[in-house]
Amino acid sequence: MPNSRIFRVVVAAAMVFLSGVVATFAEQPTPLGPEMLEQLYGTGVDFNTFLKIADNRGALTQLANPWNSNWRKSGPSDDQVSRAQSLAGNYRLLAVVSETCSDSINTIPYIARLVDRVDQLEMQVVPPGAGRLIIEAHRTPDGRMATPTVAILNDNFEVVGTWVERPLPLKDWWARNSTISEREMKQRKQYWYNWDEGNHTIGEIVDLLEAADANAGR
Repeated sequence: MPNSRIFRVVVAAAMVFLSGVVATFAEQPTPLGPEMLEQLYGTGVDFNTFLKIADNRGALTQLANPWNSNWRKSGPSDDQVSRAQSLAGNYRLLAVVSETCSDSINTIPYIARLVDRVDQLEMQVVPPGAGRLIIEAHRTPDGRMATPTVAILNDNFEVVGTWVERPLPLKDWWARNSTISEREMKQRKQYWYNWDEGNHTIGEIVDLLEAADANAGR
């Protein structure tokens, strides 16, 4: 495919993704049933396409792309990969992601790398406008809608697990330190993410996948 055509395809995907036009489902009062989730999953983009969208926006704004940086350094441990490769079932991860959300930037590339290494897994990414019903149904402990929200779907497009916003140790720290200034909170959060390099995020996703396998009697 000529480079000009590739560019047009990526730009077109970016316009659709960023506008949320792909998912008018979120505007309808439809229950989160398998049929709706299958349709929504089909409107998403894979992580490689999402990364190209972020790259093109970075090129336009001349800003460094943290998505690419985290993708390049991402790498689940051998134990995490082995556990995921031992799953009996196949699972689809439907990730509701905001391109500018720091929690999305610091978690989704690591989850995508796990998916890339495990045959039983695949992942599609949708923007918050498209995935509004998902983030409404699966809120944070303090009742907020948040990105990223990752819905784990089985072969029948039923939700068998959800992962919301950030890893548990960071959630606990955030809740205990609410009196710290917002600026310092964000700085410390980023320090933690840089130190952890996706380890807790991937570990929690694998835990959820194993629980889904166990609940299905596998």
